[in-house]
Amino acid sequence: MDKQRQLSSLTLVVPFYNEQGGVQAFYQQACAALDALGLDYRFVFVDDGSTDDTLRLLNALADRDSRVSVLSLTRNFGHQAALTAGLDHADGEAVVTMDGDLQHPPSAIAEMVRAYEAGAEVVYAVRANEDHRSWAKKLTARVFYRLLRRLTQIDIISGAMDFRLMSRPAVESLRQMREKHRYLRGMVPWMGFSYQIVHYQEAERFADHSKYTWTKMLRLARYGFFSFSTGALDLITLLGLALTGLAMLYLIYALVVWAFFHETVPGWTSVIAVLLVVSGVQLISVGILAQYIGMIFEEVKGRPLYLLKQKRLAQDRPAEDRQDYETVSMPSGVGAPEG
Repeated sequence: MDKQRQLSSLTLVVPFYNEQGGVQAFYQQACAALDALGLDYRFVFVDDGSTDDTLRLLNALADRDSRVSVLSLTRNFGHQAALTAGLDHADGEAVVTMDGDLQHPPSAIAEMVRAYEAGAEVVYAVRANEDHRSWAKKLTARVFYRLLRRLTQIDIISGAMDFRLMSRPAVESLRQMREKHRYLRGMVPWMGFSYQIVHYQEAERFADHSKYTWTKMLRLARYGFFSFSTGALDLITLLGLALTGLAMLYLIYALVVWAFFHETVPGWTSVIAVLLVVSGVQLISVGILAQYIGMIFEEVKGRPLYLLKQKRLAQDRPAEDRQDYETVSMPSGVGAPEG
């Protein structure tokens, strides 16, 4: 990329869910990394319905630092919704989304900024090390990304989590995509902006334990697969054609045996086995259809992606009155961003 530009302002969007042990450490490391870049920066911290002291600590940071905005969701809407809330309220020429557990190191932002200034509209941070991940996570992630790329024909970056930098045009385009079942790792590549990849060394969590359980990972994978591909529906058609072909071959075989040997084809066991296979395929097919229908059902209700109980924006708060902030209990300021 030969296009050169100078980044003037940067906003960090960081969701937190029961991360009271790491809030202060993340803020300090992020400030140190961004101060070294010598540019204007802000924070949008999103409390995703934490039940511990996370929100109080985030508000304490906002009391001391006028660059800090704090959004608090009414409940735990999930990681993707929390990121969406932050993006809806993020200004700046470029926006970085990352986790607040310090597995996404703030020191990697400098290389992401250099890639942006070289012309990339989106910069994906991909972990270079996987030593601390279990073999099961490595294998399932590798298979999932390979399958998803093949079925969707979208250039989904393998190993890229939600640690990325996006230009203002990319952020504004992503804001227009209000689908409920959000898979940002697929939505961002789908937009087609020019991108670059940088690598970072993923560290262990600074405090507490991971809130991203296998159940949540499987749900996110399901959103990614069914939101970006109709391959499962094509599979149903292929299975139907295959079973029909096998049934026709079996019928021809039975007719030949009866015509030339005047015998019926024995084997109740084989008949029952065929019925069980066909019934299993039918149930799987109905289940796949139910996934798509269920997602359509959730989508057409048109509910907001998240609800805010607190919206404390840095740009709306004078420095001498930083402890006054807006508290909302209804969905004002949710959904599509204003303006």
